[in-house]
Amino acid sequence: MASSSSSSSAAQALGGNPLEEWTGRVKALEAGFRAWMAKQPIHVEAAVTTAVGVVQGGALGGLMGSLTADGGSPFPMPPPPPNANPQAVASFKQAQALAGGPLVQARNIAVMTGANTGISCVMRRIRGAEDIQGR
Repeated sequence: MASSSSSSSAAQALGGNPLEEWTGRVKALEAGFRAWMAKQPIHVEAAVTTAVGVVQGGALGGLMGSLTADGGSPFPMPPPPPNANPQAVASFKQAQALAGGPLVQARNIAVMTGANTGISCVMRRIRGAEDIQGR
Protein backbone atom coordinates (compact mmCIF):
# COMPACT_ATOMS: atom_id res chain seq x y z
CA MET A 1 0.00 0.00 0.00
CA ALA A 2 2.85 2.34 0.82
CA SER A 3 4.49 1.67 -2.54
CA SER A 4 1.49 2.89 -4.52
CA SER A 5 1.24 6.13 -2.57
CA SER A 6 5.01 6.64 -2.74
CA SER A 7 5.02 6.02 -6.50
CA SER A 8 2.19 8.54 -6.95
CA SER A 9 4.02 11.13 -4.90
CA ALA A 10 7.23 10.34 -6.79
CA ALA A 11 5.42 10.85 -10.12
CA GLN A 12 4.05 14.17 -8.91
CA ALA A 13 7.48 15.22 -7.64
CA LEU A 14 9.03 14.38 -10.99
CA GLY A 15 6.35 16.33 -12.85
CA GLY A 16 4.57 13.20 -14.12
CA ASN A 17 0.85 13.14 -14.64
CA PRO A 18 -0.85 10.91 -12.02
CA LEU A 19 -3.86 10.52 -14.33
CA GLU A 20 -1.66 9.02 -17.05
CA GLU A 21 -0.06 6.71 -14.50
CA TRP A 22 -3.46 5.54 -13.28
CA THR A 23 -4.71 5.11 -16.85
CA GLY A 24 -1.67 2.97 -17.63
CA ARG A 25 -2.34 0.77 -14.62
CA VAL A 26 -5.99 0.30 -15.61
CA LYS A 27 -5.01 -0.58 -19.18
CA ALA A 28 -2.43 -3.09 -17.93
CA LEU A 29 -5.03 -4.66 -15.64
CA GLU A 30 -7.54 -4.85 -18.51
CA ALA A 31 -4.96 -6.44 -20.81
CA GLY A 32 -4.14 -9.03 -18.16
CA PHE A 33 -7.82 -9.81 -17.64
CA ARG A 34 -8.40 -10.17 -21.40
CA ALA A 35 -5.41 -12.50 -21.67
CA TRP A 36 -6.76 -14.60 -18.79
CA MET A 37 -10.21 -14.73 -20.38
CA ALA A 38 -8.78 -15.86 -23.71
CA LYS A 39 -7.29 -18.92 -21.98
CA GLN A 40 -10.56 -19.94 -20.33
CA PRO A 41 -13.06 -22.48 -21.71
CA ILE A 42 -16.16 -21.12 -23.39
CA HIS A 43 -18.46 -21.73 -20.42
CA VAL A 44 -16.23 -19.78 -18.01
CA GLU A 45 -15.86 -16.89 -20.43
CA ALA A 46 -19.63 -16.81 -21.03
CA ALA A 47 -20.41 -16.86 -17.30
CA VAL A 48 -17.94 -14.10 -16.44
CA THR A 49 -18.98 -11.96 -19.40
CA THR A 50 -22.67 -12.38 -18.56
CA ALA A 51 -22.05 -11.47 -14.91
CA VAL A 52 -20.13 -8.34 -15.90
CA GLY A 53 -22.94 -7.40 -18.31
CA VAL A 54 -25.55 -7.86 -15.57
CA VAL A 55 -23.62 -5.60 -13.19
CA GLN A 56 -23.15 -2.93 -15.86
CA GLY A 57 -26.80 -3.13 -16.94
CA GLY A 58 -28.00 -2.94 -13.36
CA ALA A 59 -25.89 0.13 -12.69
CA LEU A 60 -27.08 1.84 -15.87
CA GLY A 61 -30.70 0.89 -15.24
CA GLY A 62 -30.56 2.20 -11.69
CA LEU A 63 -29.02 5.44 -12.89
CA MET A 64 -31.60 5.86 -15.64
CA GLY A 65 -34.42 5.03 -13.24
CA SER A 66 -33.20 7.58 -10.70
CA LEU A 67 -33.05 10.29 -13.37
CA THR A 68 -36.74 10.05 -14.24
CA ALA A 69 -38.82 12.73 -12.55
CA ASP A 70 -41.73 10.60 -11.37
CA GLY A 71 -40.07 7.21 -10.97
CA GLY A 72 -42.22 5.54 -13.55
CA SER A 73 -44.47 5.89 -16.52
CA PRO A 74 -46.52 9.09 -16.59
CA PHE A 75 -49.50 7.17 -17.94
CA PRO A 76 -51.05 4.33 -15.95
CA MET A 77 -51.56 1.11 -17.89
CA PRO A 78 -55.27 0.87 -18.74
CA PRO A 79 -56.96 -2.51 -18.41
CA PRO A 80 -57.19 -4.35 -21.74
CA PRO A 81 -60.59 -4.47 -23.41
CA PRO A 82 -62.45 -7.76 -22.97
CA ASN A 83 -62.16 -8.68 -26.68
CA ALA A 84 -58.44 -7.80 -27.02
CA ASN A 85 -56.04 -10.06 -28.84
CA PRO A 86 -53.86 -11.80 -26.19
CA GLN A 87 -50.73 -11.38 -28.34
CA ALA A 88 -51.32 -7.63 -28.61
CA VAL A 89 -51.77 -7.38 -24.84
CA ALA A 90 -48.55 -9.34 -24.27
CA SER A 91 -46.58 -7.08 -26.60
CA PHE A 92 -48.00 -4.01 -24.86
CA LYS A 93 -46.90 -5.39 -21.50
CA GLN A 94 -43.41 -5.96 -22.93
CA ALA A 95 -43.30 -2.32 -24.00
CA GLN A 96 -43.81 -1.43 -20.34
CA ALA A 97 -40.47 -3.06 -19.45
CA LEU A 98 -38.76 0.30 -19.06
CA ALA A 99 -41.55 1.76 -16.94
CA GLY A 100 -41.19 1.68 -13.19
CA GLY A 101 -38.86 2.91 -10.52
CA PRO A 102 -35.08 2.64 -10.37
CA LEU A 103 -35.07 -0.92 -9.07
CA VAL A 104 -37.45 -2.15 -11.77
CA GLN A 105 -35.42 -0.50 -14.49
CA ALA A 106 -32.17 -1.77 -12.96
CA ARG A 107 -33.52 -5.33 -12.95
CA ASN A 108 -34.91 -5.18 -16.48
CA ILE A 109 -31.86 -3.59 -18.07
CA ALA A 110 -29.54 -5.92 -16.12
CA VAL A 111 -31.34 -8.95 -17.54
CA MET A 112 -31.34 -7.59 -21.09
CA THR A 113 -27.68 -6.53 -20.96
CA GLY A 114 -26.53 -9.77 -19.36
CA ALA A 115 -28.34 -11.90 -21.91
CA ASN A 116 -26.96 -9.80 -24.76
CA THR A 117 -23.35 -9.98 -23.57
CA GLY A 118 -23.56 -13.70 -22.82
CA ILE A 119 -25.02 -14.58 -26.21
CA SER A 120 -22.56 -12.28 -28.01
CA CYS A 121 -19.65 -13.87 -26.16
CA VAL A 122 -20.69 -17.42 -27.06
CA MET A 123 -21.36 -16.49 -30.70
CA ARG A 124 -18.01 -14.72 -30.97
CA ARG A 125 -16.25 -17.79 -29.58
CA ILE A 126 -18.11 -20.19 -31.89
CA ARG A 127 -17.79 -18.11 -35.07
CA GLY A 128 -14.37 -16.64 -34.32
CA ALA A 129 -15.49 -13.13 -35.29
CA GLU A 130 -17.63 -10.32 -33.95
CA ASP A 131 -21.23 -10.23 -35.19
CA ILE A 132 -20.76 -6.68 -36.43
CA GLN A 133 -18.12 -7.81 -38.93
CA GLY A 134 -20.66 -9.83 -40.86
CA ARG A 135 -19.62 -11.32 -44.17
